Amino acid sequence: MISPVRGFLTAALVLLALASCQRETSDVSQNDPSKSSTAAGSPQEAPPQSTSGASPSEKDEPASSPTPASPTQEVHLIEYAVHVPATLTAGRTGFNVENGGKEDHAFVIEGNGVREETEVLKQGGTSSVTVDLKPGTYTVYCPVKDHAQKGMKTTVTVR
Repeated sequence: MISPVRGFLTAALVLLALASCQRETSDVSQNDPSKSSTAAGSPQEAPPQSTSGASPSEKDEPASSPTPASPTQEVHLIEYAVHVPATLTAGRTGFNVENGGKEDHAFVIEGNGVREETEVLKQGGTSSVTVDLKPGTYTVYCPVKDHAQKGMKTTVTVR
C-alpha cells in the first residue's frame, strides 16, 4: 500500500524538477512521467530537426501539385437555366456542377470535337467534369427531357 503512494510522490517530484529546469518540456513531462527523463534532451534537439525537415517538404508539395494549371468553373443548374461564365480561357478546365433546381438535371459541354457530360443529378446533387478546352465556341446544356428546348442551353466562348 505504501509503494503506490511512494511511486506517485516520486513521479510528482521528478515532474516538478523537470518543470523547473526546462519550461518547454514541462507540458510533455506532465503528460507522461515515464518518458520525462528521455524527453528532457529530445525536445531541445527535435525543433531544429523538425523545422528544417518541415520546410523542404512544404516547398516540395506545392511545386509538384498540378492544381494551378487546371482552373475550376462553378456551374449552377436550375429550372431551365445554366449558369456558367460566357467566356473561358483555353486549357484544361474543371467544371464543378451543382443542381440547385427542384428537378433532375445534368451538364453537357460540347464543341470543337469535345463532348463531356455529368451523370443526371438529383436536387442538391453535385458532380464534376474536366475538359481540355481549345479556343472556339461550345454549347452547354441540360440533356434531360426537353430542358434544353425550355432554355437550359447557352453558348460559351473559349479564348
